[in-house]
Amino acid sequence: MQAIALRAMAVLEALVHHLGSYAELGVAAASEYRGAWARRLAWAAVALASSIVGLMATWMIGLVAFWDTRWRLIYVVASALALLVLTAIALYVAFADRQYGPASTVLRDELRKDQELFRQWTHRP
Repeated sequence: MQAIALRAMAVLEALVHHLGSYAELGVAAASEYRGAWARRLAWAAVALASSIVGLMATWMIGLVAFWDTRWRLIYVVASALALLVLTAIALYVAFADRQYGPASTVLRDELRKDQELFRQWTHRP
């Protein structure tokens, strides 16, 4: 009975060590993602603020400059479309940067290895 208990303790000790390693990798990956998300949120805030301010300024200029002409509506629509394109570009820059740090890569590799080992273990002949 003690032999079984000792083996169970050895397995549990290895499992705890393995899960501890995952926790360390997860914390390192989370710190890398925190910085990336902060940059993305900053770019998103810049995109939102610049689009709102730019749209307001352009519309006011367009309304003042072209108020008494037939180009008034065309100018306002064109300026709105231009600012929407700039906003789309800023949002793309904010959310398209998908660089993974070393801890994220190691964590992903370890998870793949464990999945493969689990598949091999469960599909034994």
